[in-house]
Amino acid sequence: MNIEALVVKIASRCNINCTYCYMYNHADQSYKSQPKFMSKETILNLKNKIKNHCVKHELKKFYIILHGGEPLLTDVNDLRYFLETLSSLDKESSININFAVQTNGILISEEHCKLLNEYNVGVGISLDGNEKINNQYRVDKKGNGTFENVKKGIEVAKKHLNHPIGCLSVVNLEASPIESYETFKSLSFTGINFLLLDENYDTLSNDDTIISDLKNSNWLIELFDYWYKLDDKERLRIRKFEDIISYILGSERGTESAGKGENKIAVVETNGDIEPLDVLKICGEEFTKHKFNLATNELDDVFHSDLIKAYYNSKKYLAKKCLACPVNEVCGGGYLPHRYNSKNGFNNPSIYCKDLLKVITHIQNVIIDDIPNEIIEESGVKKVTYEEALEMIENNIPNIEPTGYMDLLESFRKNELITN
Repeated sequence: MNIEALVVKIASRCNINCTYCYMYNHADQSYKSQPKFMSKETILNLKNKIKNHCVKHELKKFYIILHGGEPLLTDVNDLRYFLETLSSLDKESSININFAVQTNGILISEEHCKLLNEYNVGVGISLDGNEKINNQYRVDKKGNGTFENVKKGIEVAKKHLNHPIGCLSVVNLEASPIESYETFKSLSFTGINFLLLDENYDTLSNDDTIISDLKNSNWLIELFDYWYKLDDKERLRIRKFEDIISYILGSERGTESAGKGENKIAVVETNGDIEPLDVLKICGEEFTKHKFNLATNELDDVFHSDLIKAYYNSKKYLAKKCLACPVNEVCGGGYLPHRYNSKNGFNNPSIYCKDLLKVITHIQNVIIDDIPNEIIEESGVKKVTYEEALEMIENNIPNIEPTGYMDLLESFRKNELITN
């Protein structure tokens, strides 16, 4: 077990107040006790612990995603110190550090761009669609929409960054998926990563229609059919669709929320705490908190945490229904935070299970008609309808043997974290 990437919270506050934010407007409010910015001492500890981890596991490449809050709230000089300190690992220990930053885009300046260019930092900007759609939920502290300010930041980035800009977007069912796509295209994004709203069985206790109404899958399918027919020169990269296609064709890699493999990512908070995936904060107050900190622990120490183990193996540690599903190697059981229920922990399919099944079977049936027979034979992929897949799950469930990890998945309760 090892870590290949860290999401680093160099700032624990944000300059806007998105109403759906898992960090500030969900169950966990522990950010209030975090330092607003990462100290130089913590940055040095981070460098040393990354070096130790990479040497131990013979890793020559390591990824750092700057996150928050809003990472660009960090003073530019402090940001330079961070990038300088971590990038020095290349010269000192032949460890290639790859940086990326996820930002709401409002604070991007020419000075930021020069710095990001210097250290070849990939940039993703968060936006949910056109002005009307974006401003429904992505608002400032006074409740005002942020679209125009983000658009200004995008223009600065387009002018001064020397590499492409990606977009991170939360699916809004009130938006036209095609209009949203064309909005992102008009803003010169080169790729989009669409996310489903971060909810689980507890947070949906008063509105469980999201589990059964298939609106998310219908939205994504409409977008996929439009996107797939576009000429290559007109088609932006959509990570969700590209990943699903590659997994259908047998790719062994995966992301945090789909495919195969392990989730070799951890989070470092501004105070140096080493934690699992930050979206797990939607599961309860201080749900991700435990005893591991850069000042006293190595990165490997986090594997003593049951929560880290559940996250690391989330695409293998699946609920019985997922094990019975014909597309579980594509969806990977869905995003771990979306499986949580305070009654039985993570021993559940995703709240978006039916949506994922419908999208995957649709994409699979579309691409089969366009790929060579030898690839079809090699991958073993075949057409199956959504309805057929549902029937296969029901038929397969009685044949699924109990697994050794179910107790681990069920050991988590709201506000209770069990560690070894």
